[in-house]
Amino acid sequence: MATENSQNDQENFEDQTSNENINDQNDSQEEIDSLKQKNADLEVIIGDLNKKLLIRAADIENLRKRHKEEIEKSHKYAISNFAADITIVSEQLFLAEENMPKEEIAKSEKTQNFADAVIMTKNELLKTLEKYQINRIYPLNQKFDHNLHEAISRIKDEGE
Repeated sequence: MATENSQNDQENFEDQTSNENINDQNDSQEEIDSLKQKNADLEVIIGDLNKKLLIRAADIENLRKRHKEEIEKSHKYAISNFAADITIVSEQLFLAEENMPKEEIAKSEKTQNFADAVIMTKNELLKTLEKYQINRIYPLNQKFDHNLHEAISRIKDEGE
């Protein structure tokens, strides 16, 4: 009888161990399935984040390019405004040279030096403007060319 009890105990122990192994396998499979689902969910999240990252990177690159273009345009227009203002100065120097009283200048060395200084200043300013492709045009008695001239107003010419 002791061997029978011992055998029964051993069989019960084996059944119990077998059931525990099956339960452990079921638990392990459930855990694996749960981890696979979490992994799939995380991969979806990673894909979404990568997509958002690429969109943000493209937005930043576009913003950088747009900002660079705006800076270039602002420099260009700032220089063009300055050039327009400085050409007025050069025109004033032309007028000063044209309207100098030649007889009065010839009488005095000081006035001659002053007249020479005005002419030299005008010439230096013209050289500087030409260096930056700003050239004087002579539009009087020329047909209007929209590539060179800028119309401020229109007056009727009695000759035409």
